[in-house]
Amino acid sequence: MAKFKTSIPEQGQMIPMYLSDWIPDNHLVYIVSDIVDQMDLSAITSQYADRGEEAYHPAFLLKILFYGYATGIFSSRKLREALDDNVPFRWLSGGLRPNHRTISDFRKNNLTELAGLFTQIVQIAQKLGYASLGHVSIDGSKVKAYASKHKAMSRQRMKQEIARLEQEIRETLEKAQAEEEQEEPSVLLSETTQEAIRDRNSRLQRIKAALEQLEQRKPEEKSKTPEKDQINFTDADSRIMDTKTQGVIQGYNPQIAVDQDHGMIVGIQMSHSSSDQKQFAGVLASIQETTGQLPQTVTADAGYFSAENIQIAEELQVDAYIAATRESKEAQNSYDKTNFTYQPETDTYRCPVGKKLPLKQVQYADHPDKATKWIYEGQECSACCFQKDCTKSKSGKRTITRTEADPIREAMRTKVQSDEGKEIYRLRKGIVEPAWGQIKACQRFRQFLLHGEKKVEGEFTLVAIAYNLRKIHSAKYPKPATLYKREKSAKKRKLVA
Repeated sequence: MAKFKTSIPEQGQMIPMYLSDWIPDNHLVYIVSDIVDQMDLSAITSQYADRGEEAYHPAFLLKILFYGYATGIFSSRKLREALDDNVPFRWLSGGLRPNHRTISDFRKNNLTELAGLFTQIVQIAQKLGYASLGHVSIDGSKVKAYASKHKAMSRQRMKQEIARLEQEIRETLEKAQAEEEQEEPSVLLSETTQEAIRDRNSRLQRIKAALEQLEQRKPEEKSKTPEKDQINFTDADSRIMDTKTQGVIQGYNPQIAVDQDHGMIVGIQMSHSSSDQKQFAGVLASIQETTGQLPQTVTADAGYFSAENIQIAEELQVDAYIAATRESKEAQNSYDKTNFTYQPETDTYRCPVGKKLPLKQVQYADHPDKATKWIYEGQECSACCFQKDCTKSKSGKRTITRTEADPIREAMRTKVQSDEGKEIYRLRKGIVEPAWGQIKACQRFRQFLLHGEKKVEGEFTLVAIAYNLRKIHSAKYPKPATLYKREKSAKKRKLVA
């Protein structure tokens, strides 16, 4: 008697087999197919003409892209391979085998239409009760661009490189002219000389164009540190960014707004700024555009803390809880401005040891972009034993500068630090951070494949769509697999009969 079972790779089947036999009833691929079949794709299908060869239906190609981005397969070549090797992909294909270029071109040509599809999926989730917008949390995460940080060049470095190349071109021409005068005079340069000049001139023009593009950046887009005020020759829209886990990267800073109910992404915003502070209004606008309404409560971390963002939330009647900025130096310094208490009844500040800082002067704004400043100065600093720790001023007196934004920030600090505020803000970490964890770990999305902010924005919309499809699948969505099983059983009975 044999000890082991025998496998026969070429074993035939008497009854026709269906690919759905190999896919569980609650599989994600059924949800992707069913949701896409419910969507209005007229914005894409209207682009196709009646003439020429029959095209692949957009619904078919969208199913491939959505399921690919949901399972960590992003490359068009890898998607094409999966149509042969992967059972769920083979089931989706229905026997069709598009070329990888077809998949790539379809994605590239329909990036702008993806925003509408994202909206449709979020609205389906709302109808199913998976997103109520009672509490939404906002957060951004830095993602690598499809460009090396070593292909970036600063303004100063570009000017040096331009000078060097111009000098090399002049020296090459002078050397060639001197050699020709010693031998036989010739009007034409040698082929080697022409090629050297052509290569240097080509690089020179690229650097000049990049420098001009860098000079045209808006002031708010320029980095405060000169070494980071760079432009990348592979993806000019990407930026040098510091990250906690990856160090310095060339990347983007996409933003998401996640609903508390089932973790659905209800708003997205693409940014090439390493700071989250200027993205708050854009994310709220995205939520309203996608869902038709604003959330009741919004939580965000200290990266979004600013008087402007607090005022925006108040104007939109959104109950915002934004953590106060608390840098590491401030946390260690007991004499930071945040530890000085403003007393409105006497219009003075009280320092950590209880001494008063009365108002010294008012500096009125002389430009719309500037703010009026109220300057408070300590009068008893010289007798204080903590003077050296508190101030480095030559006068030995500690000063505090107050602007119109300070009362707004102080009110938010008080709100978040209250018992109710702590309870609400505590939920933020469990709402939005798991979403980024699932995008990067489960979907394995850690780098963009496309270049340019507009294309990257479209690709991230694909990522958000795939993420939401996964959440719908895990939220006990009515399984469409039953329908496919019934159709398959009917075909089997017909064949047997």
